[in-house]
Amino acid sequence: MRKIIAVCLFIFTVVYLQAETLSWDIRFLRGRARESVPISQIIRMETGEEFSISITPASDCFAYILSYDSSRQIFVIHDGSTRGGQEIFFEFILQEPSGTETLFVIMSRTRETELERLIQSNKSNPGSRQHSNNLYREISRLQNAASSLGEPPSVFIPTGGTTRSSAQQYSTRFTDKNLYVRPITIRH
Repeated sequence: MRKIIAVCLFIFTVVYLQAETLSWDIRFLRGRARESVPISQIIRMETGEEFSISITPASDCFAYILSYDSSRQIFVIHDGSTRGGQEIFFEFILQEPSGTETLFVIMSRTRETELERLIQSNKSNPGSRQHSNNLYREISRLQNAASSLGEPPSVFIPTGGTTRSSAQQYSTRFTDKNLYVRPITIRH
């Protein structure tokens, strides 16, 4: 009887902790062959090459995906609430000028109101260097806040093969924190 109670308490604790923290998977697929690429290092690609990103949170959260391009402009790709289990999927083609592009994936259990305010300012004044700089500073502030909580736990997990080839695809899973700022650097 005690073992059954202990097992029930353990299961309840795991479910409770899962509900209290954010867990999400991200997949970066490069080229037409959709080759899985780890996001923990600089990704080298060619101008004109395509890639896709798939993000799937385990529970309801807020997702913000921004691109900081080689001309030092920020573009908002996605911002707002996302349902648990709902995939966020984007496809991109790297365009001129060549250089370094950084995608910032910001996942949060709570709404990031200052970030949303700066995103709206940036959207209302596209191309404004000042609004891009303000938004970049807020991303840096959030990144510092997330980093002070410790390195986010992540696991590289198999997610199945592709329809175009038999190659295995992989995702990176992040768990146990309420805020993530994950930069993905691409050089072309």
